[in-house]
This record gives sequence, C-alpha cells and structure tokens, in this order.
Amino acid sequence: MNMTLRGIITLVILAVLFALAVVWISRQGGWKGEGCNGNCASCHSHCEDPNTKKK
Repeated sequence: MNMTLRGIITLVILAVLFALAVVWISRQGGWKGEGCNGNCASCHSHCEDPNTKKK
C-alpha cells in the first residue's frame, strides 16, 4: 500500500472531522434524541418506569 503524504494528510483530516461530528451529535442528545444531556438520573428513572411514555 503506497500512500503519498497528501493521501495520509487527507485521511487524518477526515478522521478528525468524523470524530468531531460524533462528539457534537452525542452532546446534542445523540441519535434519535434519546440522550441524557448530562442528566443520568433522569435517564435511569425513565428506563426503570415502564409506564413512562416517550414524548
């Protein structure tokens, strides 16, 4: 596998952008809007009570 310096730099930039996108999405509530937003106690209470209806 013979990669040029330009190809390696491009792959590094794409990897960093992907990592930043994943971090941003997880801080915005995650996929499907089911994140805790930093309030884990609230998430646990929703999961423990099966009668709680989702919004």
